[in-house]
Amino acid sequence: MPKKKPEGTNPLPPQEITETDDSTLSQKNEGDAPESIVKPRKTRKKATVVEASPVEVKDEGVETSLETEPVLKKRKHGGWVVLGILGMLTIAFIGAFIGYESAINLRQAEQQNRVLVLATTQYELSLQDFAKGNLDNAKRRLEYVIQVYPTYPGAANKLAEVMVAMAQNNQTPIASTPIPVVEATKDTRGEVAIFAQAQQQLITKDWQNLFNSVNSLRDLDPAYEAIKVDGMYYLALRNVGMTNITSGNLEQGIYNFSVARQIAPIDLEADGLQRAAEEYIDGGANWGVNWQIAVNNFELLYQNYPFLSDFNGVTSKQRYAESLEGLGDTYEVTYDWCHAKDQYSLSASIMTLQGVSDKLSQAEAYCSNPPPTPTPITTPTPTPVAPTP
Repeated sequence: MPKKKPEGTNPLPPQEITETDDSTLSQKNEGDAPESIVKPRKTRKKATVVEASPVEVKDEGVETSLETEPVLKKRKHGGWVVLGILGMLTIAFIGAFIGYESAINLRQAEQQNRVLVLATTQYELSLQDFAKGNLDNAKRRLEYVIQVYPTYPGAANKLAEVMVAMAQNNQTPIASTPIPVVEATKDTRGEVAIFAQAQQQLITKDWQNLFNSVNSLRDLDPAYEAIKVDGMYYLALRNVGMTNITSGNLEQGIYNFSVARQIAPIDLEADGLQRAAEEYIDGGANWGVNWQIAVNNFELLYQNYPFLSDFNGVTSKQRYAESLEGLGDTYEVTYDWCHAKDQYSLSASIMTLQGVSDKLSQAEAYCSNPPPTPTPITTPTPTPVAPTP
């Protein structure tokens, strides 16, 4: 007879070693199953733990990829650094080129303004020479204006007028002598030495010498310390312009302010003085030509800048009084005695001028009791006689 196997050694059916609950299994076999049956369960649980080993391998793979990532980042950052340096160099080159071109353009505009100021000065002096009867000097000045500025407005017509006046007076034109233009001696020192001297002159507010130093530096190298030099040049132009206008050099002061405006706007004080100088020149241009415009210009100057003068030292106050006298003479010629009286009276209230007192007395008398207006004498035109057949 075959021997019976012990009950405790019967193997469990296969379907019971699946995903059944361990608690149910333990309750089913409690008291019957020996400890040998529990041990295979523990072995199976260990096998389950072993199945988690691939996760550890994946972690190692992640660590390997992280080790290579800084190298790639360093390579990417290195490329951006090179591009940044190239971009900065490009910007610096473009900035230097633009600064150089700007300095050249400013120098060219400055030269054009200088020529314009010279032409304007000579043209205004020619008008004064023409009014005084110095026709030869007026002719020379106008020829110079046309030479340096061919398109100067009114210069050609004025020259023709002067030539006609000379022909009427039977004056033989004298051979024109070129008007000398003085050029400053160029500074032969280096940029560093001139720049250092200009900085010292800026500290001491030596504006005229600062103006000369900056001009020398810009002649040597227009792009040298362009921003700082432009700042010093602006201050020198502004203050030299103030000095020129207040000392009677109106055209030169206007030129200084015009160049300064190309660098930066000028302040209100300088702007007002420039406008006053322009009003003075415009009033002088209408002197003896249109007394009403001259009176209007010098009236404004008398109210705001009474002691502004030209190179002759004639103040706006005196110009206003004289222009009122001239306007009164215009009314007197047309026998408008009352308006003439008003102009003479206003002129006498500003300052005493020779001859105005007598003109005022006569105008007052004629305004109260006007004399008979003389009848213009007309010369009869002879009637042509028909020829005898």
